[in-house]
Amino acid sequence: MPERDDIAITRSGADRIDELQPLWKALQDHHASLCETLAGLRPRTAEDSWAAARQKYAEWLSDTDAFVLIAEQAGLPVGYALVTLGDPYWGWVTGERVADVDTLSVLPEARGREVGTKLMDAVESELDRRGVREFRVVVLAPNAEALRFYERRGLSPVTHTLLGRIQGAEESADG
Repeated sequence: MPERDDIAITRSGADRIDELQPLWKALQDHHASLCETLAGLRPRTAEDSWAAARQKYAEWLSDTDAFVLIAEQAGLPVGYALVTLGDPYWGWVTGERVADVDTLSVLPEARGREVGTKLMDAVESELDRRGVREFRVVVLAPNAEALRFYERRGLSPVTHTLLGRIQGAEESADG
């Protein structure tokens, strides 16, 4: 695979959502390989997961505050970052909007080639252009590689998200 300089980052909208499906599937497969269950819940199939993500992406990208950046190599998507803008922290001084990097995915064959770095550089540039100074990223607890990536970029862990099941509750029909 060619080097980092062969990667172009393009800002896109809802019109390219369907091109993200293989990238989402790669992320879903990666997450499922990291943990067989999430607090006892099994992963959705890639198809079911994509259907839910696609619906949410369409909703988010109908808002002018959300954006998607696609990393392309030879005209083909090899990674993407989808970002939304959310509320500030109530108990800490932040800007009026804090960004959420809702998804960052890089195809397995493109990992280790700085595609994620280029995407995050572009995310930060876009946020700076918009006057947004802070952003959040949620990482699955067992994804040590992603945690190291974000910590190298200067991000710090600030919360722990806990997931539990109601005792005696039946398994969800969705899951």
